[in-house]
Amino acid sequence: MRRLSLLIAFIALVACESNKTLSDGTMLGVMTTGQLPTVVIDGKDYRLAPGARIMGPNKATLTPNQVPPNSNVRYRVDSSGQVSQVWILPAN
Repeated sequence: MRRLSLLIAFIALVACESNKTLSDGTMLGVMTTGQLPTVVIDGKDYRLAPGARIMGPNKATLTPNQVPPNSNVRYRVDSSGQVSQVWILPAN
């Protein structure tokens, strides 16, 4: 019985982590810009892809230095592991 409980707990943890990936392939996270072209999302360093687009909550394009620290974002990573698109989510 204990093994079954541990297995169920493990599956629940994996399911919680996978909820960050949306059906369209984008992911949710908290982003802060670092020294260009680096951004930090959920504590992990990513590189902005050449031509990466950052969209503000009002659908205006932003430059990386205009992104507020610890912004809730939806983002897409390309096949080389670079962030290609970022959407800043409205504050609640």
